[in-house]
Amino acid sequence: KATVSVLYWQAQMDPSRKDRTPGTGLSASIERLSAAVHRYTELFFEKLTTIVVYHPAVTIGLVFLFVVIMAQGVWFYKEELSPDKQFSPRSSQAVKDEDWVLDRFGYENRPVQTMFEAKEGVNMLTKESLLFMMEMHEWLLSQWKIIDGKNVTYEVVCARYTKGDDCKIPVSVLTFWGHNRTRLEADADPLATINTVSWRSLEPSGPPLDFYLGKPEYNAAGDVVSARATLISYNFKNEKVEISGVGEDDPQSRYFEIQIADDSEHRRKADEAAHGVGVYIRTTGQEDVEGSDSVSSDIGNLVMGYILMLIYASFILSRSRPKYSHSLLGIVSVISVGLSTFSAYGFCWYIGIKFNTVVQVLILVLLGVGVDDTFVIMDSWWDCAHIESMRERMIAAVKHAGPAVTITSVTDLIAFLAGSSSSLPALQDFCYYASVGIAFDFMFQVTFVVAVAYLDTVRQQQSRADVLCCIKVGDHTGVCLGSDEEKARWTEAERGLQNRVVGTHLPRMILGTGVGKSAVIAISLAFLGIGAYGCTKVEMNHNNEWFIP
Repeated sequence: KATVSVLYWQAQMDPSRKDRTPGTGLSASIERLSAAVHRYTELFFEKLTTIVVYHPAVTIGLVFLFVVIMAQGVWFYKEELSPDKQFSPRSSQAVKDEDWVLDRFGYENRPVQTMFEAKEGVNMLTKESLLFMMEMHEWLLSQWKIIDGKNVTYEVVCARYTKGDDCKIPVSVLTFWGHNRTRLEADADPLATINTVSWRSLEPSGPPLDFYLGKPEYNAAGDVVSARATLISYNFKNEKVEISGVGEDDPQSRYFEIQIADDSEHRRKADEAAHGVGVYIRTTGQEDVEGSDSVSSDIGNLVMGYILMLIYASFILSRSRPKYSHSLLGIVSVISVGLSTFSAYGFCWYIGIKFNTVVQVLILVLLGVGVDDTFVIMDSWWDCAHIESMRERMIAAVKHAGPAVTITSVTDLIAFLAGSSSSLPALQDFCYYASVGIAFDFMFQVTFVVAVAYLDTVRQQQSRADVLCCIKVGDHTGVCLGSDEEKARWTEAERGLQNRVVGTHLPRMILGTGVGKSAVIAISLAFLGIGAYGCTKVEMNHNNEWFIP
């Protein structure tokens, strides 16, 4: 669309047009301003491309040096993991109130739950099962881990009411015996104890007993007779500090949780075989790890997206004749997008903008925008087939394509800068990253990609094959255009099948007959109707968990 707009703009500003009526007043001023902007934009790209094509190796080297400098931003990398901080407006009263509470009372304790699930036919409320629960409880209390060179035990990470107090007592069905093995072993009928001792006398303000029992069954008298699952609820301290690559968290509690969860995972099969009970530990630290692993698994999808774009770009720029093919340039264009994305990340880390889960989408956003610029430049290159000198042809091509590339880039840049005014921190930061990425991608397209494109045209002039440039495909070492018929055949060979289909045959099908026009109008109206109907089904809602894997 941008290309069509620029071509129309060029046509309107062309002083040689006989049917062009000069404007008057404000209209004339706008036309003169528009023509001046267009003229100076072309002049800028003409001078820039002249420098690039006369010094392609230096240009490529400077681009890579710039990328290396931006890559040092990784030393300033910070990531925002908290959903509340990502999707709650920083200026909202709720956030201010939360900051006030945290400043005076600190963070809530970290919940840790050890869950027990019995196999079919096994009752978790039998004495044998309850003793196994006690064994796992004692196992957790006895754990110690080396974290940052320090010996960290349950006594270190457990939550306390005040400093110097004992650890907060865990809560579970074992509360009936004070989580004491001797008392449980001395009880001849634990199930009777559960049904006769008042739970509220033990836990006057906590959740009811049913909260700690999974799929409980009751008799006619209302007494619990069995449960398929149970859990023990612990509280760990939550003294948050900034952790590199993680964000704000309590390092001792976090890594202690992760390690005990891993240890429990390793012994689960043996426990199920010996007791018929599976043990699962749910912790905040382990949930963060699982979330990070899920996000990391998306890297495979991103790689696949890049591979598909490599194939697509190479196909669009390829030709049936190896000499006229530019599929290697499609690969370089995708690489350029990757360099601009990486540079944008580094720059934003330099200036302190935190990374978040939404920012990962930028990789795919820039992929489409960047490769499209290469297509525009090469389309202009094919339109300049009448210029014999490859250097002058590239200068002319970028000169004419420059305004189109600039319009698309500036439009996207303005859109993302406008989006940075969002009150949602995650979206705001994404727009910052995207704005920088668009600017870098534009810079790389008109320098790095143009430099490689010029070298590729030199390869073409020397009659060497695309990609396998060491192989000559003929003795023809230059371009010699004689008659108009020869010129047309040469240009047609350069353009390729896909360009002929989209640029020649498809317009004839759509605009050449009434049937084509009617079909386009009908399809457009159908999409409009579907879209209008879909708008009536839109619902406004928000849940932070939707943004977490």
